[in-house]
Amino acid sequence: MGMATLLCSRCEEEKQGLESAPMGGANGQLVLENVCVDCWAAWRETSSQLINHHQLVLGNPEHRWQLRTAMKEFLGLDDDDDDEGGSAAG
Repeated sequence: MGMATLLCSRCEEEKQGLESAPMGGANGQLVLENVCVDCWAAWRETSSQLINHHQLVLGNPEHRWQLRTAMKEFLGLDDDDDDEGGSAAG
């Protein structure tokens, strides 16, 4: 069974998607449905550089949150429940 093609949120091209979600939960599903194999590979490289550069410890929830946020920005994934700039009034 072949893998589906999708319109990638990062490169905006119709490309082959991943075989399975690269992580659990909603984020994994988001990546699976919106990111092509090539852009995921690019993120894997970039994430290693970020982890090394910022000395992130993935056992630290704050560090994991930073990496997730960077991943969504890198991959062009919108995150509606991330109201970093404060809560919306009303």
